[in-house]
Parts: sequence; C-alpha cells; structure tokens
Amino acid sequence: METLWNYEKMQSVGFLFCVYPALKRLYPEREEIRSAVSRQMNTVNTNPAMGPLLAGITARLEQDLEPSEVILYRKRAMEALAAFGDHVFWGHLKPLAAVCGVVLSLVFLGTMIGSAAALLVYNVPNILARSLGFSKGWADGLDLFRGLKTVRMDVFLSRIRETIATGLGIVAGMLVVRAMKSPDLVSPHVSEHAIGISLLFLAGIGTVLLRKNLPMTVVVYVLGLAAVATYVMMDTGILFR
Repeated sequence: METLWNYEKMQSVGFLFCVYPALKRLYPEREEIRSAVSRQMNTVNTNPAMGPLLAGITARLEQDLEPSEVILYRKRAMEALAAFGDHVFWGHLKPLAAVCGVVLSLVFLGTMIGSAAALLVYNVPNILARSLGFSKGWADGLDLFRGLKTVRMDVFLSRIRETIATGLGIVAGMLVVRAMKSPDLVSPHVSEHAIGISLLFLAGIGTVLLRKNLPMTVVVYVLGLAAVATYVMMDTGILFR
C-alpha cells in the first residue's frame, strides 16, 4: 500500500492489489470483476497496519452489500481504522518502543539490546495486525468495530501511557546520574546537592504546567529552556553560591 502511494488517490493502487484475489473469488464473471476493480480504485488512506483489516472488511462488504453501498461503508470503516491505527501504533506503541530502547541502551551500554527491544516492541504487534488482519476483517465485517472501543482497550492504552511517562522519568534520571559522574559534562562549580535541588524545582514547574492542561510539547520546551537557564545560573554562581 505504501509502495504504490500516489497523490491522486493515495493508497488506492496498493489496496486494490491487496483485495484483488478476494474480488476474483467473489466475482467470477468478467464484467463483475471489472466493475469491482473500478469501484475499489476510489481513494484509500488508512494506517498501514490497518490495511489488511480494511481489505478483509471490504471483501465482506462486497459479499454482503449491494455494489452501490460498498464504497460508502468502506469509507467509514477506512476513516475509523485510520484514526484507531494512528492512535495505537503511532501515538502509543512507537513512543513506547522508543522509551524501552533508550532505557535498555543506557542500562546495557555498548550493546544492541536496546535497539533490538525497540524493534520488537513496535514490530511484533504491527506484524501480528498485518498478518491476522484480513481473516479478522472477513470474519467479523463491520461488527469488528464494537470491539475496538471498549473499557479494556482504554485501560490498556492508559497503562501504555503510564509506562511511557515512567520510562521517560527513568531516562531523565539516568542521564542526570551519568552527567553528574562525568567531569566533562558537569562544571566543577556545580555541586551534586545543587543539581538535586534544581531537579526538584524543575519537577515542580512541570507539575504546575501539566495541571494547567498545557500541551505536552509546550511543557517539554518550557522545561528544557528552564533547565538550561538553571544550569547556566548555577555554573556562573548566580544560584547556589
């Protein structure tokens, strides 16, 4: 789907390639298959991991619905899967993979364990979704969407967010500890106690900003600038003389 992406109809050519074997089984007559191919060349744009699932649902729609209704329902399914796939795979699994990779890279410095962990955390669920997607979409059809928005799924994604936040905190702490032990990174004018106090100060700023419901990007940039300013003031003796 991504290899044959085009600006006119986006993933349509690749999607048709995916669903074409099913269309051939559903429509043995030459004119029927031509009509189905022409119909399926409508614009397609969904999360790549959800592509096989959409293909399975589409094949089921071709079997169950009138030809004039297929694209209408496929469009709705496509949009729902695009939002769900982006939210889960790019909004949750990709940051989780990055955090796991960084933490393990710092723990096992000089090895490939962190890189391997990052690849596995993201790609194992991705490959499972791709390999099982068509059969699941064909079996459940539109009923599949009842299982995507559940309390269990919300709890699962919430646990991932908590894990990412915890991991980022661990990464920050490990980087600070390594910096404090490196004479090349820490000025001799800055004591370990001063660094500890400044970290508590920055944590307080971050907590206040988050309680104001500011976007995470704003919080990160503000804390980054505050951290740089705090370090400069400590290094020059303005703070903690």
